[in-house]
Order: sequence, then C-alpha cells, then structure tokens
Amino acid sequence: MTFGWREWTRGQWLLRVVVLLGPLVALAARWPSDPPPVWLMLLTLVLSAGWAVAPESVVGGVALALVAFSWVAGTDGDLPSGAVLAAVAMLAAHLAALVASYGPDALPVSANVVRLWLWRGLGVALVAPLVWLAALAVREVPGSGTVWLLGLAVALSVTVVAAAVTQAATPTEES
Repeated sequence: MTFGWREWTRGQWLLRVVVLLGPLVALAARWPSDPPPVWLMLLTLVLSAGWAVAPESVVGGVALALVAFSWVAGTDGDLPSGAVLAAVAMLAAHLAALVASYGPDALPVSANVVRLWLWRGLGVALVAPLVWLAALAVREVPGSGTVWLLGLAVALSVTVVAAAVTQAATPTEES
C-alpha cells in the first residue's frame, strides 16, 4: 500500500494537519488539572499520524476512542472546561478526515464541500458548551434515572427536528 502524500494539494495538507493535531489538542486540553502521561501523548501522536495519512481508515476511530477513554478514566468526576475544547478538537479532526477522504489524494479540495462541513461542524460545536453547562447543572442532582431519560428524550427530539429541518432545507432535483 502506498500513500500519495507527495501528490497532496495545499488543501489536503491543511486538512491532514487538522486531523493530526485534533486528537493531540483534545488530549492536551486535560492540562493543567490532569496532564496525560507521556506514553499516551506519544501513542495518540502515532495514531493521529496514521489517521492523517489514511483518513478513511479505522485508525481515526481508535485515536478518538483512546482520547475519549483517557478523559473518562483520567478525571475524578469533575467537569473541567477543557472538555469543551476537547470536544471541538475531536470534531474538527473528524470532519477534516471526512473531507480529506473524499476522492483520490491528488484531487483538489472543493471549497463548497469545505463550507458545507464547516457550517455543519460549527452547528455541532456550538452545542458542546451547552452540553457542558447542562452536565454541570445536573451534577448535583441525586442519581435518578428520570433525569437521564428526560435528557435522552430531549436529545432525541433535537435530533429528529434537526434532521427534518435539514431535509426540508436541502434542495432536491426534480426528475
């Protein structure tokens, strides 16, 4: 298997740098309260580099899962504000890999595709601080399953409404 990194356009290079740095920034967002171990940073760097070279591969899922697991296992139940930065960095890496995986390596990146995914990503990224604030608000609530069922119902409702609005706003070609 050969990788055409020499054929990458400027846009491909930019996207792949975001893919490389996203998981590292998400992991580093644990500082200063709970810095990750050096071996974890190095493993994340290796996985992120593999993901940047092959953005359509499963390596990206492994890198993001490793970062997410480190956040879950590394914190003492508190909700540091770095979690919002981590969420946005992981989202940026995921979307950059998605766009980079469109077409062959030598294909220039379409500005329309980048704009489309940038707007979609921005919409998701704006929710991260709201989720963080909601988690802070319910942190002191006793362990009731009702809170989580209501949260799930709200999340499902928002997803259904967003899907309906997206479908309604998407132009279709008539045959």
